Amino acid sequence: MLQKILLVSVVLTLSCIEQISAQDNVKLQTVLLDSTLTKNANAIVRSEEVTIEIKSVNSVVVKTKRIVTVLNKYGDGYADSYEGYSPSTKIRKLEAIVYDSFGKEIKKYKKKDFKDRSVSDGISLMNDNRIKYFEYTPLNYPYTLAFESEVESSSTAFIKHWRPILAYRLSIEKSKYKILNSSKISIRYRETNFGDYPVETNKTNLETLYSISNIPARLPEVYSPSLNDMAPMVKVALNEFSLEGVKGTATDWKSFGKWQYDKLISGRDKLPPETTEKINKLVADAKTKKEKAKLIYEYVQDKTRYISVQLGIGGWEPFLASDVDRLGYGDCKALTNYTKSLLDSQNITSYYTIVYADERRDVDSEFASMQGNHVILNIPDEDKDLWLECTSQTLPFNFIGDFTDNRNVLVVKPEGGEIKRTKKYQSEENILHTKATVKLEVDRSMSATIKRESQGLEYDWNYSIQFKTPKDQRLYYKEFLGHINNLEIGKIKLNDNKDDIKFTEDVEISCISYAKKVGSRLLISPNLFSRDQINLPKYDTRQTPLVISRGYVNTDEYIINLPDGYMAGNLPEKKSIETAFGRYTYELEKIDDKQLKFKRFLKIVDGTFPKEKYEEYRRFRSEIKKIDKSRIALKQQ
Repeated sequence: MLQKILLVSVVLTLSCIEQISAQDNVKLQTVLLDSTLTKNANAIVRSEEVTIEIKSVNSVVVKTKRIVTVLNKYGDGYADSYEGYSPSTKIRKLEAIVYDSFGKEIKKYKKKDFKDRSVSDGISLMNDNRIKYFEYTPLNYPYTLAFESEVESSSTAFIKHWRPILAYRLSIEKSKYKILNSSKISIRYRETNFGDYPVETNKTNLETLYSISNIPARLPEVYSPSLNDMAPMVKVALNEFSLEGVKGTATDWKSFGKWQYDKLISGRDKLPPETTEKINKLVADAKTKKEKAKLIYEYVQDKTRYISVQLGIGGWEPFLASDVDRLGYGDCKALTNYTKSLLDSQNITSYYTIVYADERRDVDSEFASMQGNHVILNIPDEDKDLWLECTSQTLPFNFIGDFTDNRNVLVVKPEGGEIKRTKKYQSEENILHTKATVKLEVDRSMSATIKRESQGLEYDWNYSIQFKTPKDQRLYYKEFLGHINNLEIGKIKLNDNKDDIKFTEDVEISCISYAKKVGSRLLISPNLFSRDQINLPKYDTRQTPLVISRGYVNTDEYIINLPDGYMAGNLPEKKSIETAFGRYTYELEKIDDKQLKFKRFLKIVDGTFPKEKYEEYRRFRSEIKKIDKSRIALKQQ
C-alpha cells in the first residue's frame, strides 16, 4: 500500500534534464503520474514514436523513440531495449538513458556500450541473426528509460506492425506510428480491434499516422481471448517487396503463395536415385496412398532429427532435400520439404504449409503477408486432409496435437496459396478413461492398480510421460495424485500404440493412511484418482468473453473392495449437472456388501461464451470440485 501511495505522489522532474543525445529535441517533461495510468500497472509507456520510411523495394528505415517508466520489479521487462541485426539489417543509431524517479540521469548508453550476442533459440546449429542490448539492474523504483534507435533493412517483406498495447499491466500515455512512403509502392493496411480504443488516424498519399493516448493498464483474466485478439493492431504490407534480395509482388494469398512456391520452395526437391529406390521398396506392399504416406513419415522420423540453421534466406527457404537426405537433420522447413520430396517420388501430392505453432493463432485470411513461425505438411486425401508434423520423432502419423490444431494456415501450392484450417479435435475425440481396482484395509491403508487410456488431445497431453526417467515418472504420478498423502508408486508400465493413437498407463500405487477413522467408522473419498483441481477466480465485473479453447471427455470406473468387517452405509444419490459448457455425473453403487462401483463422467465443451456466462462456468467447475472431494462412511458390520 505504501508503494502505491508513493507511486501516485512521485513527481518526475525531468524538464531540467539536458536533451537526450540524438533525441531530436524531444525533452522529457515534468509529469505528475496520473493515477489512472499507475493503477494496476507495472510500467507506463510515457511516449513511443515509431516512424517507418519506405524508401524503395529493398530499403526500409525504422526509427524508434520510446520512454518507459517502470513502477516495480515486474515491469523491468517492458524497459528492455534492444535491436536485431543481420547481413541485411543494419543498426544506424542506438542510444539509451536511464533516469531515477526524480529525473536525475543515472546512466547513458551509446551504441558501443550495448552488448552483442547471437539470437540463440537453443535449437539452431547456426544463426546469423544477432542483437545488441544493454543490461540495467535497478536499485530503486520507479525509474524511467529513454531509448532511441534507427535500423535500416534491405528486406521489405516484413514491415513492423503497430501494437501499442504489448502486454497486460502496461499503461500507454502516448503511442504514435507513422508510415512515410516516398517510394510510391502500393501499401496495404489491416486495422483490427479499433472499436474499443480511441485510435486517431490521419492518412495522406505519402504519410499515414496512427496514435493513441491515455490507455489504462488491462488486467489478465482466466479463460479470456488472446490479447492480440482484443488490443488494437495495424498490419502493413507492400505489394512489391524484397526478401533477402528475392523480389516479389503480391496482393492476395493466391499470388503471395505463388511467389513463395516459385522463389522459396520450387526446385529444392531433388533426391539421390538410391534414396528413391529405397522408398520404392519401402512402400512396395502398401495398398493405399495413406499407407504409403505413413511408411514414408515413419522413415523420416527414424532417419532425421530437428536442428535449425538460420542463415540468410535460409530463415525462410528450406534446405535442399538432397542435403537433408545426406546430413540427416534440418529445421521445420527442411524436414517438411524432405518429406514432401519423398512423397513426390511415389506420386503422392502434398503441400508445404505455413502455420503459427504453439499458442493458437490464425494466419490472417484477409491479409496476405509474411506470417507464421512454423511449417507442417498437408496431404489431401479424397475429401479429407492429412496433416504431418515433420519435426517430431515421436508423434504418430497424421496427428498434430495442440501444437498446430484448429487454426488457419497457408497451404502453398504451385498455382498459389490457399487458406485452410487444420484439424479440430472434438470433445468426444479427446478421451481419458481411467479404470481402477482398489483395496481398502482395516488399518486405513489402500492399494490400487490403475489403467489410464488416452486418445486425441488427451494422448498429446499424456504420452510424453514415457520419455521421462523412471525416477521422474514416479515424481510425476506423486504430483498428479498429490491429494493422496503418503503415496507410494509401485510398478509402472506404459504402452504407446501409435497406430490407434492410444497411450496406456498401468500403475500400481499404495498408501498407508487413505481412510480417516472417526469413532468406529471409516471415512473415504470414492473418487481416488480424477479429482477436478481447478480453482477459478471470482470477478466483480468480468471484462472479457469466456474462451474454452479445447474440449475433452474424462470417464472413470473403479471397483472398490471394502475392508474386512466393514460395509457401506447409505450411499449418495447419483449427481448430475448439465450446462452449456459440458456435463458431469457422479455415481456410486453397491455391488455387494464387500464391493462398491464408482463411476464418473465429465465432458467439457469448447467455445466462446459471453462474459456474463463466466460466473456460471465458475460455479459449474466449483460444484464439480466439491462433489469430487465428497466422502462416504463405512460402518462396522
